[in-house]
Amino acid sequence: MMKLFRAVIPLVLVCLVFGACGKTKDSGEFQRIEPEPLRIGTTPNYPPMTFVSDGRYAGVEPDFARLLARKLGRPVFFLPLRWEQLIPALMEGKIDLVMSGMTVTRARQMRISFTEPYFTARLVAAMRSEDAGMYDSREKILKTSANVGVIPGTTADAFVQKNLPNARRMAIAAARHAALELKTKKLDLFLSDGPGVVWLVSENEAALTGFWEGFREEPLAWGVRREDEELLNAVNSILQTWKTDGTVDKVLTRWLPYLEKIR
Repeated sequence: MMKLFRAVIPLVLVCLVFGACGKTKDSGEFQRIEPEPLRIGTTPNYPPMTFVSDGRYAGVEPDFARLLARKLGRPVFFLPLRWEQLIPALMEGKIDLVMSGMTVTRARQMRISFTEPYFTARLVAAMRSEDAGMYDSREKILKTSANVGVIPGTTADAFVQKNLPNARRMAIAAARHAALELKTKKLDLFLSDGPGVVWLVSENEAALTGFWEGFREEPLAWGVRREDEELLNAVNSILQTWKTDGTVDKVLTRWLPYLEKIR
């Protein structure tokens, strides 16, 4: 009995040092139990926040997601979803975090929790360069009766419906479509968060420009299930460290070279 007891002690110590041990059904051998993946819900059609490039998720949010998963000691798994599916998927437990350039709003806070904001941008507008004089003030844009493009369900969409009563609201599927719609004059303005508009304008410098004064602040954060306080606290703690050590600014400036323009 004593010999058996002595033989078990090293195995117990190995499990304690290297992680939980599991037992396979076939071999009876012990193996390490891998941590659950960190499941990230994202709508990858909004560069530079989140998009697909060469078959890989790229942008601000995927960079943060990979860093976060590494900090938590978990593999990362991206689940692409339509924008309107993100919050329901989170509430149903299909994903652990929404990381998709989502603005914190009271309506969304009724359904999910948000981490502390990692960035506060402004709601701005893109337009044809030739029309810059027509839309060089907030008042002119707010009073316009032109075709104004928005992505349905976003804060820009809600803003246009509430504050541009004379405008013809035009729903578009993704921010990248706005450039063509503007250049072919199907749209006159496109309203969205600063990062998306900066990216759009920078890719079409000859044809498009932006109105950077902004209409309202847009705090961007990550969505967490209301009952998952452990994950919320862990992410907030990591985020606070990143804000202090420069990690947040490093990721943002990688994708937003004109960061100060939209802050």
